[in-house]
Amino acid sequence: LSYILFIFADSINSNFSKVVLGTFLKNLYLSYLEILAILVFIALITALIRRWILIPNRLKFSLTKKPESIIIIVLIASLMLTHLLTESVNHLIKPETAYSFNFISEYLSKPFKSLNYDINSYILLHDLFWWIHLTIILSFAVYIPISKHLHLLVSPMSFFFGNTKSSGIIDTPLNLEEMETFGANNLRTFKPKQIMDFFACAVCGRCSEVCPTNLTDKELSPMHFINNLMQSSSKTEEDLNIGVIDNQVSKTEIWDCLNCGACVNECPVGIEHISPIIDMRRHLVMEKSEMPKTAESTLLSLEQGGHPWRGTTFTRSDWHKDLNVKTISDNPDAEYLLWVGCTGALVERNQKVIKSLVKILNSANVNFAILSNEETCTGDPAKRIGNEYLFQILANQNIQNFIKYDIKKIITHCPHCLNTIKNEYPALGFKAEVINYTELITKLIDQKDLIPTNETSKTVSYHDPCFLGRHNKIYEEPRDIVDSIPGMKRMEMCKNKDKALCCGAGGGHMWIEESNEKRVSHLRTDEFLETKSDTLAVACPFCLQMFEEGISAKSQSDEEVKDIAELLEESIEENK
Repeated sequence: LSYILFIFADSINSNFSKVVLGTFLKNLYLSYLEILAILVFIALITALIRRWILIPNRLKFSLTKKPESIIIIVLIASLMLTHLLTESVNHLIKPETAYSFNFISEYLSKPFKSLNYDINSYILLHDLFWWIHLTIILSFAVYIPISKHLHLLVSPMSFFFGNTKSSGIIDTPLNLEEMETFGANNLRTFKPKQIMDFFACAVCGRCSEVCPTNLTDKELSPMHFINNLMQSSSKTEEDLNIGVIDNQVSKTEIWDCLNCGACVNECPVGIEHISPIIDMRRHLVMEKSEMPKTAESTLLSLEQGGHPWRGTTFTRSDWHKDLNVKTISDNPDAEYLLWVGCTGALVERNQKVIKSLVKILNSANVNFAILSNEETCTGDPAKRIGNEYLFQILANQNIQNFIKYDIKKIITHCPHCLNTIKNEYPALGFKAEVINYTELITKLIDQKDLIPTNETSKTVSYHDPCFLGRHNKIYEEPRDIVDSIPGMKRMEMCKNKDKALCCGAGGGHMWIEESNEKRVSHLRTDEFLETKSDTLAVACPFCLQMFEEGISAKSQSDEEVKDIAELLEESIEENK
């Protein structure tokens, strides 16, 4: 508005701003601009100190110390300075324009006044400052599109076209049979929003500062990853078909990602880092059959057995043989379908959790049923590893069962199953009320259908699973359950809720080995041990396994890892 009124419009008609605003409002507005200029100077000095002297960790990357940052600061400072100088000299040319509230420019005009120049000299100075100011403005128009500051223009569009739903959603293409290529490896195959994100990056370092793979010294740094893709997008048209994998980004970076969403959560300009990573995995898996051996064997297990747990000796019905639980075919009028998931059914340690959950639901007289042997994997591991075709096969098998039994409400234990059925199955035509077990249990406790009575003296720290917390915004319900247990003292780790560090199992890494010896789960285990709590409480079968290994490796004490369902069952055991 300022430049339209006082630069461009007034250059055509010197009285334009006065006609539009009136004398008083014009001078009041000019005074506001002077105060704003001083505040901008203070902000620029603070920025210089913060970026080059008192440097936070996120700005210690070499990428954040490029000269471009200094150039833009100098240009902005020059704009503010020439504006103040222009107005200062203007007071000497037109003394009637000086008002009491234009005190900054009035003060700055005194050194010029002491020079005792004639009016023509002051006019020359005024015009000089005015043209320098205008030249700087125009130079911005030239400089910004060819610098990293292009994000000033692109980031609003990145927000506008961004995902407004769960950050855990991965797109589901419905025309796989018609697609000429799968995934992305060059500018012609990346989606428009992804390319927009490459240019939206402000190189602020926030994403890399919180990324668990970067914190454990792996190759992937989200900021560098996006910036490298931006560099590939700046090439000529002849280079549009050149692949970015093994050129701008490495395969190791692509497979390092945990899909935890910490980077997306921190990004101030709306970049969705996970999306291009999954598309590049799709390219590697579906186009070239290139993937880590552990990922390959996981996909093979999903194809052959309908679950990712290669080597398991259990069937999906073994865990409930001695329990009071009905299948949906035996109880077709059940209000809820309890989705057990592969890990809950086929991994012995996690079977104990599902048994605790079943006992809790029975204690509250919840009318529920299970699919048992009719259940198959949701397809989440296949989708995250990059085999979209296999994901859709598995998902459609489950959807057919949901339709067959007219399923309307689903309780999940695994947050990954929750995210997939709730957020990604709708793209395949299935919608239902899908809730996490902590949401239902909190409701049952509030309604007094569940009353924890057995007292304990345990201290508990709760870990927020990424796919329950950041991706689906369920933070309070697990904590409310812990707080409902008599005598139990809940503590918080240094990073919690939307800032919580990943356990290391996301993005298929429950089965894919990490690329170096520094384990993400051990880093998070250290944060738990700092609390000196007795118990690490979780609400995810993957987190349970990762932290049990972490504590066995990092602690010689008696700390334990338990699911919230196990903690609650201990407190209501006598009332079941």
